[in-house]
Amino acid sequence: MKKISLILATILFLTGCGKQVGLQPVDYGLQSTADGLQADDQSAIINAQLSNSNQPVVNIEKTNNQQQTVSNINTNKTIPDPPASFDIKVAFASQAPLGDWNMPYQEACEEASMIMAARYYKGEKLDANIMNEEILKLVKWEEENGYALDLTSAEVVAILDKYFGVKSEVSKEVTAGRIKKEIAAGHLIIAPAAGRDLGNPNYRAPGPLFHMLVIRGYNPTNFITNDPGTRKGDGYQYSYGDLLWAIHDWNGGTRIYKDPRPEPEINKGEKVMVVVGV
Repeated sequence: MKKISLILATILFLTGCGKQVGLQPVDYGLQSTADGLQADDQSAIINAQLSNSNQPVVNIEKTNNQQQTVSNINTNKTIPDPPASFDIKVAFASQAPLGDWNMPYQEACEEASMIMAARYYKGEKLDANIMNEEILKLVKWEEENGYALDLTSAEVVAILDKYFGVKSEVSKEVTAGRIKKEIAAGHLIIAPAAGRDLGNPNYRAPGPLFHMLVIRGYNPTNFITNDPGTRKGDGYQYSYGDLLWAIHDWNGGTRIYKDPRPEPEINKGEKVMVVVGV
């Protein structure tokens, strides 16, 4: 039996299945514990083993004392930068299409902006007579459905959906870069604004307290708009800074025709815009 035991011990030693005296464990620069390697140590070993391979590195992180495998591969698609200039040809008519600036046309910038955008996406013709008819119909529908004289961006989204069947959304990312990307993707922007901050010389002084217009394009220095607040608004250009500065949502509450015109601080309204055609 002693001979058999000696032979077995020799075989185990030669095949490496036993403890090899004189050999040191592989050193990864880690500290081990009595219970084995901790999760952070395991992560370092895995990363060390994969660093010389073509396989993606996988990190092991501890969350609530549990191990969670997280890949550091970026799966987000790259969004191409928009071109230097882009202009969506949207038919124009002002909010006073027949030259009458009395009510309701005086306050119809929201309606005119929605009509221009909606008819573009629906492939419908637009001229002064059509704009006049459409403004009157839309104002009547709004009154019947409880909308106030001035509209917030959220209400514009609701009306585009319910009345026109055109999808849109409110965005709080009001930046030149975001606007350019949306336009290059074929989306028009309806922008609410503190009208007197726009500085448009074609407005009747002192200019509209609150205003809406369509941003249809851009070039290296300016936004290209369809501004219904003037008969010269077809393709009217505002510098990036001027238009972004003026963009603010309606925050003045309810107004009706016979009320004295309040003076809400429109330039304290939220910076939002309506992205149309999404």
